[in-house]
Amino acid sequence: MENDQLILNPTFDSPDREQELAILFLDIRNFTGLLEAQAGQTVIQVVRRLFTAFNQIVKNFGGKVVEIAGDSLYAVFGLQSELKESVNNAYQASKVMFQTVKLFNDAYAEPYYGGPLQIGVGLHAGKVFVGEFGPDNEPQLSVTGLPVNIASRLQAKTKELNNDMIISEDAYQLLTGNEGITLHQTVKLQGISQDQQIRLAGKPYHTHQELDYLLAISG
Repeated sequence: MENDQLILNPTFDSPDREQELAILFLDIRNFTGLLEAQAGQTVIQVVRRLFTAFNQIVKNFGGKVVEIAGDSLYAVFGLQSELKESVNNAYQASKVMFQTVKLFNDAYAEPYYGGPLQIGVGLHAGKVFVGEFGPDNEPQLSVTGLPVNIASRLQAKTKELNNDMIISEDAYQLLTGNEGITLHQTVKLQGISQDQQIRLAGKPYHTHQELDYLLAISG
């Protein structure tokens, strides 16, 4: 290179807009254990099919997948709708994804692995910065801000709290028909200074001995 100057593409240099969105993070809990228990290529192909289904579910409920990386999915809802509708859409999408995993377990995981594939979901809502960013003239949807970090940490907290779906109080207050979600806690999230009010909206993970091992070694 003749110089080290950074050349900014005008596509990336435009300011991000602030927008209130529902933010959902999903992670396959025992992915590493499944890779160790079965042929890696087979597991990856099956998981890709699952994520293809998850992506379509997100679209069906008006959301957009921002990123799929390995065993994790990050999606937002509300790019074209108001926040209350977006949170409810995200919640309904998560319920359909749990149903999809159950069907997968009944047909595949239980017979072949002797135990279920499990997911953890974190759902939050808040004001974020939305724009486009990417290298090599290939801009991708970019959603950044503290609410994104909180949603990610909520998903990670599902393992510690032994509940496969955690909803922030901010998102919970926007849900319609939330009477069945009653378990409330105040928690500390890694890297977040302020305590967070949350709702345990899922179910405990399975605790078969062999699954405990898989969960222990999973990322």
